[in-house]
Amino acid sequence: MADDTPKGSKGGRVFRAGPDGVEIADGPDVEPERRARDEALREMTFSTHLISLNAMALMHLGEVEGVAESERDLEAAQHVIDTLAILGQKTRGNLTAEEERLLGAILYDLRMKFLRHTGGR
Repeated sequence: MADDTPKGSKGGRVFRAGPDGVEIADGPDVEPERRARDEALREMTFSTHLISLNAMALMHLGEVEGVAESERDLEAAQHVIDTLAILGQKTRGNLTAEEERLLGAILYDLRMKFLRHTGGR
C-alpha cells in the first residue's frame, strides 16, 4: 500500500511559523478553530501587529517557553510596552471596539507581568 503523505509531514499536517512566531498547522486533520486562527494570523492587520508586539514583549520578559532566564531583557520589554501605549494614544478614536479591547488587554497583561518580574519598580 503506497503512502501519499509527504515525507516529513505528520498525518498530512504541514507546520510553519506564523507572523507572531507561533506554530501554524495546515492540512486536512487540523481543527477548524485552529485553522481559522492560523488563517487570521496570515493577514497583516492592526490586530496581528499588536499580537506580534505582544509576542516580542513576552519573549523579552522570558514568558515564552524555551527562552532562558539569562536571555530576559526587561529594558527591551519596557520599550515594547511603551510602544504599545503610544500606539494606543495615537490611534484613540480610530480603532474598532475589538481592536481597543485587544490593545487594552495586551497592555494590562504585559504591565502586570512586567511588574511581577521587576517587583514593582
